Amino acid sequence: MIADPPIYLPTWFQGPTGHGQGGWTAHRMQQQIGEPATFALRQPIPLETDLYVEAVDDAWHLVAARADAPIMIATRWDGPYAETDAVSVAAAQAATEQFPLAGDLHPVPECFSCGLNSDSMGVHSGPLGDGRWATDWRLPAWAVDANGAVDDGALWAAIDCAAAWYAGCEGGIRRSVTAQLAVDIRQPLQPGEVYSLVAWAGDYDGDWDGRKRGAASSAFDTKGSCIAVARSFWIALE
Repeated sequence: MIADPPIYLPTWFQGPTGHGQGGWTAHRMQQQIGEPATFALRQPIPLETDLYVEAVDDAWHLVAARADAPIMIATRWDGPYAETDAVSVAAAQAATEQFPLAGDLHPVPECFSCGLNSDSMGVHSGPLGDGRWATDWRLPAWAVDANGAVDDGALWAAIDCAAAWYAGCEGGIRRSVTAQLAVDIRQPLQPGEVYSLVAWAGDYDGDWDGRKRGAASSAFDTKGSCIAVARSFWIALE
């Protein structure tokens, strides 16, 4: 196993109720790998459990114990990523007002990134009307330490959830979960900054392929600069 401390997710870092959030966990794993990679989720991510990164052939497995079935598998990958035009924070805020799954309709109400709790990051994407979905997002204070260093895991979680709403709602609501995610942060995050998160089909066919759908997502600062990009695949639960 890689000689690093275990990855441990307190209950607050859940996505689906009772399980860890995929983007946050992938970032924790990427920190230990130290290389650009794409992360495939194989099982629900356990909370309140020590998890370890193990090198296996040309990949890395996230496991609870040696020889366990992997929870997540990472393989080296550094692009390409799809691109889109910038969306202003004001337009992203307006899209958020069209978020379609508030209240009892929300499939993951306890998610620390996109849930309904008062301390959630509030990643609630809505349609822009051009096939893209967007939300405004502020880097939370808890993601900045006393020295001003930023925890990029907050953006990995947010950009994951931003794509979730596109994947699960564009063209009709279909409950789905992250199957694979890759993120590239191009510029440092700034404490106190508000960003627009945008998700769309990218260079995938926009339709569902059976139970599978691809998505792209980007984060833009208030000047319209792209500060992060992501690619993801989603699996419909029904």
